[in-house]
Amino acid sequence: MQTEKESFQNMTVGKKLEHIWEYYKLPLLGIALVLFIIIYTIVRLATPEPEVLMRAVLVNASPMLAEEEDTFARYLTERGYNREEAAISVNASLYFDREHMSESNAVSYQALAAMVMLGEIDLLTGDADTFDLLGVENGLMAMEDVLPEELLEKYQDRLYTVTEGETGRQLVCGIWLPDVNGLTRDGYYVTKVLAGIPITAVNTDMAKEVLMYLLEG
Repeated sequence: MQTEKESFQNMTVGKKLEHIWEYYKLPLLGIALVLFIIIYTIVRLATPEPEVLMRAVLVNASPMLAEEEDTFARYLTERGYNREEAAISVNASLYFDREHMSESNAVSYQALAAMVMLGEIDLLTGDADTFDLLGVENGLMAMEDVLPEELLEKYQDRLYTVTEGETGRQLVCGIWLPDVNGLTRDGYYVTKVLAGIPITAVNTDMAKEVLMYLLEG
């Protein structure tokens, strides 16, 4: 009677592989999983994620139309940043329609308000309704604290003003970008768009620079 060892030796290569898989598949899967984790960890350590220098939120934008290299990527390239080491985070997933307040619109606005409150937005773009709602709640920086005086004079006809809810004072909290700008060329927007900086922004210096870059058209 053949021993198990002799029986194994007499098997074809295919049968041997089936035998090994049948009896040792769990240990083999465990080894493969450990190897995968080790390789994945080594790759991640060797190629770290780029540092996020700024977070931009584009409300009512069209993310599916934007090209892979958008205006934010071009800004980094033109300013000499290594894009493997530095990045600008762009969120173009929020849609808000004040005239048709559906459940999804309410959720989007709540998400936007929460992101502003938590300081997760450095640069905001959107339509007048978006800026009206955030401006009334004093959620946006005054443009006089964002742009230098010469640019405020140059673009005075583009400044956007809201009335604060609590104080009733007029606040210039946004600015219309040129009709043709980096965001429209990328396909994010096809209509006029406002830009501003939330009062809770963390990376305000970068946000101001990018805003001035967008104003160049």
